[in-house]
Amino acid sequence: MTTAAQRLTRFRTAEKRLWDSVGVSPTERRVHLDRCETTVRIQEVGEGPTVLFVHGATNGGTSWAQLVERLDGFHCVLLDRPGCGLSDPLPRALDEIEEIEAYADAMIPDVLDAIGVDTAHIIATSYGGYFALRAAAAHPDRIDPMVEFSWPFGAPMARVPLVMRLSSIPGLGRLMARIPPNERAVRMLLRQIGLGRALESGMFPQESVDWFVALLRNTPTIRNELRATPRIIQPIHGLNERVLLTPAVLGAITAPVLFFWGDEDPNGGIDVARPFVELVPKGELVEVNNAGHASWIDEPDRAADAVREFFSR
Repeated sequence: MTTAAQRLTRFRTAEKRLWDSVGVSPTERRVHLDRCETTVRIQEVGEGPTVLFVHGATNGGTSWAQLVERLDGFHCVLLDRPGCGLSDPLPRALDEIEEIEAYADAMIPDVLDAIGVDTAHIIATSYGGYFALRAAAAHPDRIDPMVEFSWPFGAPMARVPLVMRLSSIPGLGRLMARIPPNERAVRMLLRQIGLGRALESGMFPQESVDWFVALLRNTPTIRNELRATPRIIQPIHGLNERVLLTPAVLGAITAPVLFFWGDEDPNGGIDVARPFVELVPKGELVEVNNAGHASWIDEPDRAADAVREFFSR
């Protein structure tokens, strides 16, 4: 039987190979979040204005490696959200939509307090985008201009991937969390969530695949995410519309927000992006052709240029 120490070693080995492949050596520390009542891991790269990176569902901070490698001149802080990667889980399960809303409002300011900065730029994607947009509405004094990559959770969803529907079936999700996925299953999952082009082009290289496999096999990320997420996906009806970001919430965002949105994002393409971005008072949309859900991986140089230009205004 594999021990916890062996699983940790396997994960860290795969993570180091990914960082080595992009020529970056982050420092690492753990910080306590007072509001969330848990301790998280952050990785830090570079010096300059602070940029907090918030990853998507069932993922970790190292997923941003290819973008961070291209962002000289910034203090990049890569968060493992609570329960993900090497961060501790939340102290209790979240069972109600109101609980996830309150958690999303508070988490990013909690991280900023823990690392000792008053304000920061934010880069987020997918489920992490929900935290970034809600925090910007609830705490406008803490959020500098930010960039959202592709579809953020809380926007209308064009199609709910099959794996998300299956994991929402009572009991089945917990069973799936206990079955360690192999590389073939992970590649299939990545294609379902919009990384098919990146896999075929090599922009999502073997080191990234190995790291993601190690994350899912050797950390409790999947189990923790299921525990910390109320019924936001339903097997038949799909997305629970109670979690959609309302015009009132989006209208309260005072920070400029750049949306770098792939037109082939399976969760919602440009038809979803345009009306959604219009609800953000200082929202700007960059439409990225032939890009899926991880648009910064499909177009890494263009993504880095867009971040630098937007943050330097």
